[in-house]
Amino acid sequence: MLTENKFSKYMLYAIGEILLVVIGILIALQINNWNEDRKDKRLEQNYLSKIHEEFKKNKEQFDLTISMHKQSYESSNWIIENYNKLDINIDTLRKHLLVFRYSYTYNPSKSSIDAVINSGKLGVIRDNELSNKLIEWHELITDYQEEEIISRNFFDKFIVPFDIKHFTIYSKDRNKRFDNYLNFNEETKNEFLNIVATKNRMLSQIVANPGNEYKKVNETLNIIISKSAKK
Repeated sequence: MLTENKFSKYMLYAIGEILLVVIGILIALQINNWNEDRKDKRLEQNYLSKIHEEFKKNKEQFDLTISMHKQSYESSNWIIENYNKLDINIDTLRKHLLVFRYSYTYNPSKSSIDAVINSGKLGVIRDNELSNKLIEWHELITDYQEEEIISRNFFDKFIVPFDIKHFTIYSKDRNKRFDNYLNFNEETKNEFLNIVATKNRMLSQIVANPGNEYKKVNETLNIIISKSAKK
């Protein structure tokens, strides 16, 4: 009986020791989890801060680019509608002959996104919608830029050669560099109007097509800026 009593006490003691060790391990694991969670939150805030600042600048650049596209589109519309009028105001004509040429491409910075994705730490960003938008950004921009690149290539291939041949691009009086338009014969004017109309259709795909990509880009920019802001 004495032996059995000693054994029972020993077992209770052993079980107690095991429980203490298990509790100690669980506490250590919990502390480690807290520490890792704090590190992840600090890392998340660091990423979000950089993303926020970069995408505010991307938004400013995008708004400027779209504004230029719209001005060019409106000027090309004006030329098509007024090319044959005899009472055209010369200053208005000069303005639209210049502005319709605008050819810009949107090239946003993405170093903050690359830093997150390349680090393999995208998971520290807890907002799933934000994470998805960051992942989709590159493909979205690639799709959007397709129309801009087409327009830019058209500018280089057709508008520039026509300008060199028919206008005085480097005139001392810059206001008069496109005035040769007033002296175009019918054939040259038709060639020019074909160029304007083609550029107009390209620009319509960027700023006037109901299914265009620029609205998606603008929406994504706003979401990323909003969700990366400090709470």
